[in-house]
This record gives sequence, C-alpha cells and structure tokens, in this order.
Amino acid sequence: MVAPEDDFTALVRSSPPETRFLLLPGIHRTGETEPKDGMVFEGMEGTILSGATVLDGFEEDDGRWELRGPRLNMRRHGECVNGYTACGLINDLYVDDIMLWRVEDRDELEPGAWWSDGSLIVIADDPTDRKIEISLVEHAFRSDADDVTIRNLIVEKYAPLAQSGAIQAQRPGEGSRGDNWLIEDVEARLNHAAGIRAGDGTIIRRVYAHHNGQQGITGGAGTNVLVEDSELAYNNLRGFSPGWECGGAKFTRTDGLVLRNLTVHHNLGPGLWVDIDARNTLYEDNVVYSNNGAGIFHEISFEAVIRNNEVYDNGFSKSEWLWGAGILIAASTDVEVYDNVVTNNADGITGIQQDRNGDLGPSFLANLDVHDNVVTMWYGQTGVVEDTDDPAVFTERNLRFNNNTYIGAGHEEAFAWDGKDMTWEQWQEAGQDTESTRSDG
Repeated sequence: MVAPEDDFTALVRSSPPETRFLLLPGIHRTGETEPKDGMVFEGMEGTILSGATVLDGFEEDDGRWELRGPRLNMRRHGECVNGYTACGLINDLYVDDIMLWRVEDRDELEPGAWWSDGSLIVIADDPTDRKIEISLVEHAFRSDADDVTIRNLIVEKYAPLAQSGAIQAQRPGEGSRGDNWLIEDVEARLNHAAGIRAGDGTIIRRVYAHHNGQQGITGGAGTNVLVEDSELAYNNLRGFSPGWECGGAKFTRTDGLVLRNLTVHHNLGPGLWVDIDARNTLYEDNVVYSNNGAGIFHEISFEAVIRNNEVYDNGFSKSEWLWGAGILIAASTDVEVYDNVVTNNADGITGIQQDRNGDLGPSFLANLDVHDNVVTMWYGQTGVVEDTDDPAVFTERNLRFNNNTYIGAGHEEAFAWDGKDMTWEQWQEAGQDTESTRSDG
C-alpha cells in the first residue's frame, strides 16, 4: 500500500517480482519506475502519478516572470509542423494543468507560451496564486518485464521522447519488449509524446488518452496487440508534423494488431494510423471523427480488414490530392474495406500509390477490395491516384470498388482513376462500382 509521500520508485526497485501495489489517492510524484515480471499496480479513485515538479519563486522582470529552475533536457527528437522547431524538446511547462506552447525565440514569448535556455525559465503569465509545474521524469513505467498489470490510474505530465510513452512496455528506442502487459481503466494525459507505448501481447482497454503532446497510443514491431473500448482525443498539443507521426494512435511493423470499439476524435493528425510493414491488422467497430488528418490510414503495409467503422468529418487539414480520406490505403497490399459508414470527410475511401519502401522492399497498392460501404460525399473524391508514372496500379493490381452505396457524389470530379477526375457515370464506365448505387439523399 503506497501513500503519495512514499518513495514509490524505490519501493518497486526493492520488491520482488509479482508484488502487488495499491496506490492510495493523491498525487504521487514519482521517479522513473521499472516494473518486474508479474507486478500489479492499481490505483483508487483520485490516484494520480505525475512526472512533474512544482515550481515556485518566479521573479518579475518587465512583464515577464523568470526562474532559474532545474536543469532541463535539451535533446530533441521529432519533426514539427512547418515553421516550428521546439516540438521535440521533451520538458513541458503547465499553468493550472494547461500545457503551454514552447518557443525557442524569447522575442516570441506571449501569454500561453514559455521559453528556456535549459536552466532559465521565462513565462509571460503572472504566476501569482497559480500552480506552475514542469515535466522532468521521462516515464511513469518503462521496462521489458512480462505480465505487468497497470490499472485504475491517472498518468500525467511525463516527458518521454517523441515516439515513446509515459507507460512503455519496451526498453528505450527499439529495445526489447515486454510480453502480455494489461493496461486498463487508465487515463493518460498531458504527457510530452504518447500516453502509452505497447509491447508484445499488450492489452489496452478502457483507456482515455487525451491532450498528450504527440499522440494517444503508439507501438513499434509488437505482436498481438489489442486496443479496445477506449477514447483517444485532442492529442498533438506540441505541434508534431502530421506527415511524420502524431494523432490519435500510430503503430508500425506490428503483426496481429486489433483496434476495436475506439472513439477517436479531435486529434491534430490522423485518427488511427498503421504504417511500415504491418501485417494482419483489424480495425473494427470504431467511431473516428473530426481528426484533421485522415480518419483511418493504412500505409505501406500488408493484410488488413477495415470493417464496421463510422468515420466522419476527417481530413480537412490535408485535403489536397486524396490525403483527406475518411479511409485511406497507401501503397498497401491485401486490404479489405467493408460495412463502413463514411460521411462528409474531405475525401471518401481512397487508395494512393507512390514510390514507397518498407523494410521488405518496394510497397504496392494491390488487392484492394472496397465493398458494401455507405459513403456520403458532397465534395472530395473516392478512388485511386498515383505519381509513379506506372499504370500497373490501374491495370494489374486488382483494385475493386463494388456494392457500395453513395449519397451525393454527383459532382463533376467525385471519383479519381487512371489519372483522371471522373463523374459517377465515367467511374462506372471505367469498371468500378458497376453494381453500386448513388443517390442525392
């Protein structure tokens, strides 16, 4: 039984495998904790693990407040949105539980932002009678132990490097992964990168991952990962580039990933994104909406089933070409898309072929079967495009759209195929959706 004033990290270090920890309500300001095999970490209502330290003693100087604070970690990792460079710096500052925007030019400092040279911290918000915190600890939990359970905790304000998680079933970088972690009934918020990074056989259930700096959940090269019954929302507060990695969730090189019954919304980037040599992915029964990147994005990967999802109002920050799709398949093979309701995204259901390579060599858009979906599309396009000057994607790769129902899609450029923008009639003449229907609602 662990009270907030106890040294939780030291208790874990000195305890044997399979120890069970009950964390009492309150804010536990922890160090980086390394679970051992079979350990169980369970909170109670109001139990919070925090990687932040409270700051006090700011002094005013000409409308700015300064503090010679703890030494910050100035290493960086990640690509930022255009015109910004500070997303990869891992320490974040919070005023009354709001993550401030970090600037690297002191002249850009204004309310809601902060600046530091690594030791001096400067803010433009009056700190009087306000809670000021800075994230210093990289991870709440990180190890490659097996059979770890983390349950009923709020995990906030940790400083993991980009592409890492406050809770991480893996050694640093591409290190060894833990097997069979169970992470359930956890709220992961206000962490610099991801709330959670999965290992092998990780089960993530009833998690609310929101307002994190890069994304809600991530994982790399894990097998048989299950994420279900969870909400991923309002992630990418730190300005990472949607073309690099950010949004609701992104997984790479997985095998047997299942994304089921998730609510994914208002992320600054794609909603659900699987990339680079992933195999045997299942997206089902998810509701994905109001993400400014594609809703569901399967990229340079292999076998996937995308079914029974409701996908709407996505993709409007990158609507050029066919990137703003509700469901987007890019240079991937053996993908089936069916029984989805795709409504009023920047584009409908799309395929893209570019000169792309995974670890296994060139990646091709091939064996795509899009059927029995309902697509409402008053603007944008459904279809396939390429920029490789290789017509094989249209003639030899077995790309099929059929038995779909379209509402709208009556505009002049509603479909894309073989380098042409097409009407509904031209799309059918090209051999697609020949047994499908279209109406004006």
